[in-house]
Parts: sequence; C-alpha cells; structure tokens
Amino acid sequence: MYLARRFIDSHLQYVLCESYDNGTCLTNRDLVLLGSRPERFIKYAGGSSFYIDDSLFECLQQQGITALYEEVEQFFLPFLDPYIRNKISRFCDRSQYRNWKPMSAKDKARVLDETHVFDRRRMHYLRLGQVDQSSLDKPVALYKKLLDKSRDELEQFMIAREQTLAPSEYKRYVFAIFNLQRFFSESCARIMPQVLQEDKLDTFFVQEVCHLDSDRSFWQGLERSGCLSPYLIRYVVMYFDYNFPGSRSWNNFIHSFSGQRQSARRHVRSQRMSINKASTIFGVSRAELAAMDRKKLTGLYRKKAFKLHPDKGGDHDRFIELTAAYNELLRTHR
Repeated sequence: MYLARRFIDSHLQYVLCESYDNGTCLTNRDLVLLGSRPERFIKYAGGSSFYIDDSLFECLQQQGITALYEEVEQFFLPFLDPYIRNKISRFCDRSQYRNWKPMSAKDKARVLDETHVFDRRRMHYLRLGQVDQSSLDKPVALYKKLLDKSRDELEQFMIAREQTLAPSEYKRYVFAIFNLQRFFSESCARIMPQVLQEDKLDTFFVQEVCHLDSDRSFWQGLERSGCLSPYLIRYVVMYFDYNFPGSRSWNNFIHSFSGQRQSARRHVRSQRMSINKASTIFGVSRAELAAMDRKKLTGLYRKKAFKLHPDKGGDHDRFIELTAAYNELLRTHR
C-alpha cells in the first residue's frame, strides 16, 4: 500500500492505494479516500499514545485487504500532532537497517533490469544531490526501493521525496534527472549548468519531456489521457518557473578574485562607462543589448566571465572591465 496525493475538484485529497499485478504489468487501484484531513482517522488516548480508527481497517476489509496495523500507521505519522511526532520519532523505523545485508549480483542485475533510468536518475539526485550522474549505476543498492512498485506508486514515492528540495534547487534537479548535460560538450556542463546557452537548454528540455511522455515502457500500468501527464507537468513548472541557484561554486568563482583584492573590488564598484563601450566589451551591438532582459544579460555575462576569470587563465583587467560593464548595464536596465 501507499499514500497518494491527488487533486480532486481542485482540492488536495489523500488516497490510500495499492499496487498489484494485473497479469500483464504492475498497476494500481484506490482503496480508501482519506479526504483533505487524514488526521481525522488518528485518535489520541492521552500522553504520547495514539491509534488509528478501526473504521479505516473496516473499509480496507471491504476491499478484501487485511492490512497490518504497523503498515497503515506509518502513513499517518506525518499528520500526527507535532509534539507527539517529535516524542516518538526516535522509535520510528528502528528495524530499518537491522536485517541489512549486501546485495547479490543477481539482485543487482534485477534492479538495473527492472527499473527505469529516469527513476534511477531521480533517486540518485535526491539521495546524493549530484548533477553529475556519470556514475549513475554504481550505487545499485540505492535503487532497491524502486522495485515492485506501479508507475503511480513510483511517482507518489518521488513526489514525497521531492518535498525536501528547496525551490532554489528545482531547476538544477530537473537539469540532472533529464540528463541535459549530455547535450553539451562544455566541461562546465556537469557542475555549472547556469552558464550554458539558455535557448539550447530549453529546446533540449522540451525534447526530453516529450520523449519521456511518449515512452510506453515508462507509463506501463498507468491510464493516460491525450494530455501531458500531471506527473511531468510538475517538472515543466520546476524548470520554467524557477532559475538555477546562485550556487556556492558560482559565487566563489565570480567573487574569489575580486574578493581577494580589495582595490579591484573598489574599482568594479566605482567605474562608470558608456553604453557603447559596454556593448563593445560584450561583443554585441547596442540594439542587441537593449533587447535583452536581465536574465539573458546575466547569462551572457556568466559565459564571458567563465572564460575571462584569472583563475581560469583569463585576463585580470578584462575580467574587471567585463564586470564593470555588466554592473553598468544592470543599472541602466532598471
């Protein structure tokens, strides 16, 4: 069984579901609609004790499901009174690693054979936080939890884990799980996607979304309409509604040189120049600069700064001049 989050009549509802084999593939079915407030099934008995209402188990029995109490209880832990949840948290999942043992070669082969690469990419990032997925299939044990789940259960599984992502990380996450780095030869693609050409990146992203949407092996067991799946729409929103973060590595890259040289930093702040000179430094016409929004201007600056930064073999004076031109253009764009 698993807990699903669904929008029903524009309202978030929780549904207790199960995956099952229909003879052809793993699919899913709804068992009990918990509504918008699953906590109504939690009964408090005083102190830190609680129990799940018997009416829920009766509903499951009517569906032909005899569920273990411990299995059902875990779905309601996030909805507990915060004080009680904090008190019992140390006792939850106590046996999670008790029976751990290394995976056999046969089990590893099964994991790689029966899990989709897109699911492995998501799991890899959510556990390790790495954009570079060149060693994707080395931590095979990481993907064991993906086995024996229907597509709907897998998507709900991922949604729950994606709640730990900060909004500033969304676009970076999408870049990694759709493996967009493979379309770029630049060495920085694996660690600094924010410096890549944005138009090309957008094109490749849309291409990969459409490719996954039409992948029948991925959606096997899940009913589809003629529209883009809501499970993919969330990634479209993550990509287009959010920007790459000003990551620590990028900030260090831009500010390390000028930060170490106070006089250079004062020079960047104080220098003023004409728009004509700024356009010459950026290598584009004044009309092209005027047509750029702040997002495109920043993208152009980052690409040129990456090449000119002294730590990358660039020229000190040209880097300072470029940064001054960028600041001047930002000021005039206001």
